[in-house]
Amino acid sequence: SLRHRQLRSSTILLLSAVSTLVTTASAFSVIKTDAPRSMEQLVLGTVALPNVRGGASKLLDDAVERGFCRFDLARSYGGGQSERLFGKWLEGSGVDRKTLKLVTKGGMGQDKYGSPDRPMCTRESLRSEITSSLEALRTDYVDLYMLHRDDLRIPAEDFVDWMNELKTDGLIKRWGVSNWSLRRIHHACAYAETTGQDPLTATSPQLSLAVPGNEVWPSTHSVSCPSKLGE
Repeated sequence: SLRHRQLRSSTILLLSAVSTLVTTASAFSVIKTDAPRSMEQLVLGTVALPNVRGGASKLLDDAVERGFCRFDLARSYGGGQSERLFGKWLEGSGVDRKTLKLVTKGGMGQDKYGSPDRPMCTRESLRSEITSSLEALRTDYVDLYMLHRDDLRIPAEDFVDWMNELKTDGLIKRWGVSNWSLRRIHHACAYAETTGQDPLTATSPQLSLAVPGNEVWPSTHSVSCPSKLGE
């Protein structure tokens, strides 16, 4: 009958919906395993460190207790406040600096968001920025130093030279880039190889499930669009 056919169709739709929900839940569920999972590869961001309820030190204590050892900072985060809060915590925490992997970023000077019209980075200004970062972090070196934005007004070769000078002087262990295009990355790596210098070892583009309709921040580079699938 018509009623039986309607009930059968409703049952099929319901089972299909339940199947979809189960599949979705499984994709995002926590999978228990007997093997312990290392937290070493996870990186804790610090852009909101100055605004943490309960204080930055409490958050960092809890993070280390749970196994975090990599922290992502930047000279521009909170106008330098994130680095200062982290450095104050590090000095008084009793945590062995050698057990931590610190990442910080610079190269934008006093510019907060990366305006393409900001004053141009120079060898001297970059060294001044990393020196200020190290003083704020209360450490002699960072494990990874990243150029927070690219600046197409400056040859990639200059950035490679300047970052290698900082590495040679022991201020940084490795270097990388943030918001650089793949073309510029290849250019920089090719120059480093040709000149026998250390190439960049990390890149941090914008990445999200949603495709941005425009730049989230000035001078940023997103790989979320279909045209960037190869990157």
